[in-house]
Amino acid sequence: MNSMDIFESFNIDNLKFPDCFVDIRFQKRSNNIANVQNSELEEVSSNSQAGVGVRALVNGAWGFSSTNNTEDVQRCIDSAYRIAVATARGSKREKFEIDPPLLRGRSENKVKIGPDDVSLEEKIDYAYEIEKGAKINGLVKNTSTACSDSTNEQLYINSNGSEIYEKTTRVYLRAVSTCGNGSLQMGYEVMGGTRGYEILKEKSPAELGKEATDKSLRLLKAKKVSGGEKTVVLDPKILGVFVHEALGHACEADIVLQGDSVLEGRIGEKIAADGVNVYDDPTFPEKNGTYFYDDEGIKAEKTCLLKDGVLTSYLHNLETASRFKAKPTGNGRAQNFSSRPLVRMSNVYMGSGDYSFEELIDIKDGLYVKGGRGGQVDTAKGLFTFGCEEVYEIKNGEIGNLFRDVSLSGSTLEILKNIEGIGKDFDIGSPGSCGKGQYVPVDDGGPHIRTRALVGGE
Repeated sequence: MNSMDIFESFNIDNLKFPDCFVDIRFQKRSNNIANVQNSELEEVSSNSQAGVGVRALVNGAWGFSSTNNTEDVQRCIDSAYRIAVATARGSKREKFEIDPPLLRGRSENKVKIGPDDVSLEEKIDYAYEIEKGAKINGLVKNTSTACSDSTNEQLYINSNGSEIYEKTTRVYLRAVSTCGNGSLQMGYEVMGGTRGYEILKEKSPAELGKEATDKSLRLLKAKKVSGGEKTVVLDPKILGVFVHEALGHACEADIVLQGDSVLEGRIGEKIAADGVNVYDDPTFPEKNGTYFYDDEGIKAEKTCLLKDGVLTSYLHNLETASRFKAKPTGNGRAQNFSSRPLVRMSNVYMGSGDYSFEELIDIKDGLYVKGGRGGQVDTAKGLFTFGCEEVYEIKNGEIGNLFRDVSLSGSTLEILKNIEGIGKDFDIGSPGSCGKGQYVPVDDGGPHIRTRALVGGE
């Protein structure tokens, strides 16, 4: 029996309450993970969980209830309604109304080699193969490798009559290698997305491990950088970190409503250089943040955030779209059935330009920055600091010495305005999870770009 068959007989009349919108998410998720630390199998697990999350909206107030007992659906619905009624009585917040479109659909990302086609033993072997690829040098001190996958089935139903079934499969592999000879340096590589294990035909587990170690070995020989404001050429990975962390979060409409975004009140304003186009796109094929419908039953769509430097849109769920008198952008996402959907990014990227890499580095003095290590962002003030993986000197149009322990910081709006060249290349390939009280899968990227930023040695 199909795991979702239990809900096929669900009666939509159970969601009908007077002057009330109700939606319900039935979810079943299976996860497999094999994690190897320094040749020891640190974690191996295979689990699945199923459950139901119900929201009710009464007079502009939400009630939410969830349960992992799928026999208990009606109690969950009644509970969400009672909570909404009680909250509406005590709420001083400005009311809002939603009128989502009636949608019906079945969607599945078809994969060639699914999680069920690969045994748990093979997944453990993949984690060991990544490690074997990483252990290519006596300077390797620590390794951490992982192979994981997930299959998520969801049935979304609401009181408007929408009924949407979606099945999504993801695969994720990670290699971390730390090398040292006194000081230690770390190399980190990941691959994955809404794909199956056919991804390993493009790059083997051993290659992934070797890439992580090669990076940490390069960094061991690197020098320290002298700080200051410099012209920088950013690769797609660190640009992806920037557009996600510094720009994307500031575009999330719930953050704007809280007064925590430097972009508040700036729709229609030119905030970046000519030619700067930035998108949030859950429809981009096979990336980690790809989906067909969001967790509020809205069809996924590509949203243009910046068009030729002009801020054109925020990212919305049903509530923020109503409060802004805008249309929902399909960015209401929840970690699982027991979480309420929040405004979340999907795949965020900058569009390509027309510069070759040689033209971008054709400067007298600057730095080429490859890869980011995450960092801190203040969306209200529009300030950020990121750690960089590899930073190379640029002298008279030539790539020179490698620097390590470098940070990049500045004002989001200044960096955007200072962009003076956008590459014709393009890459999205940073699968990961974004945290905002709850975690959802995301991806980011873009072309190479040239701008100015404050560089610091950590």
